[in-house]
Amino acid sequence: MEHTNTLLTEELKKFGIMNVNDEFSDKLSKTEINDFLNGGILIAENDKNRLTFKINEDKLDLNVYTKDLVNHRDLSTAELFEIASSNSNLYKVMADYGNITHIGTDYFNKNLENEMTTFVEIENERGKTIFFGNKLDESLNNFKVGDKVQIIQSGVEKTNLQTGNENSEELSKYDNLFIIKPLNEKNKQFQSKIFELDKKDNTIKDIDTTKYELQNVNGHSISEKQLQLLRKGKELKLDDETIIQISPSANNDVKLSASSKSLLILSIAVDGGLSFLIIKGIQKLAKMREENQLQKESTRYQTELLKLKAHLQSKSEQYPDNKAIISDLNIVNREISVSQPALSKNNSKVDERQNINLQVNDQDMYQDNNKRKDQEKQISDDSSKSSTYSRGR
Repeated sequence: MEHTNTLLTEELKKFGIMNVNDEFSDKLSKTEINDFLNGGILIAENDKNRLTFKINEDKLDLNVYTKDLVNHRDLSTAELFEIASSNSNLYKVMADYGNITHIGTDYFNKNLENEMTTFVEIENERGKTIFFGNKLDESLNNFKVGDKVQIIQSGVEKTNLQTGNENSEELSKYDNLFIIKPLNEKNKQFQSKIFELDKKDNTIKDIDTTKYELQNVNGHSISEKQLQLLRKGKELKLDDETIIQISPSANNDVKLSASSKSLLILSIAVDGGLSFLIIKGIQKLAKMREENQLQKESTRYQTELLKLKAHLQSKSEQYPDNKAIISDLNIVNREISVSQPALSKNNSKVDERQNINLQVNDQDMYQDNNKRKDQEKQISDDSSKSSTYSRGR
């Protein structure tokens, strides 16, 4: 057998890559075996670790990674490794249709550090889609380039490699399973998801982006083209330098993460009305505070907090039953309290009657709020003058 010697064979048996008959495990696909013999990477895992194997000059290179995430019902071993190693979101099409334009093998997601797997590329009016999976060989037996097909991932199959060492933990692999059938023009299916590692609890979170909708952010209308980029897990840069991206682990209704120098306010249509919410990360607040401390300038940060507080107070009056607004207001109040020493020094420089100019769609509400404050002050001044006149008489 090419690229193997006695010592290497024994090592491969120990991990279940080869069996007692000096043959490769029948749990591995021909694509996996051929790539592995030619210097490619083979990935497997046990309960605690994720391992990569590679033949290097007739020696077995083994790398062990702590498995900091659980397996997912929709992800293969190669996809799990991609998320863990790249530390980024993974966009995945779960179902699509079109003409087969290419069948072959390639490194998953074009990543040379990942496994070589079978792939099939299809094309339709939306563009091209690539499906990866070691089990695709079996599903594609009756199809060829040019055929019109519907492809649906039906799940993930777990296979166990039988190790040749009693002291070795059993290794497993996870492979995507597909249903491929001739295209039925009356029943076309498309589905897409984004997967993300949530470091708070070391789990994989996902969100279905097939029909994901977002109308506007910070007063910026989101076009259909921009929405398509978001649905594919791409970052979207807005005119005010805010960068947004779909994040399945985000703690807000529209599952967005944001990188911004200003606080992000979203407006989305919900049940026929408008719901206003903040992608509230104290991380963004803290970042602003840290930047200002480094510059020895806290005025802008304090001013933004006061603006935000006034905005949320107005919202709480308008929507008294909205608990999310109250929660956001409490967060801002706590942040103001933390910044109180700096706030006290600069309080005299901050005009409490300044016009609020946050980038949201309901500017009229802010104008009404400021107008009401002016009216209240005018009434107070008139009352004071009247009292002075009465005492003079």
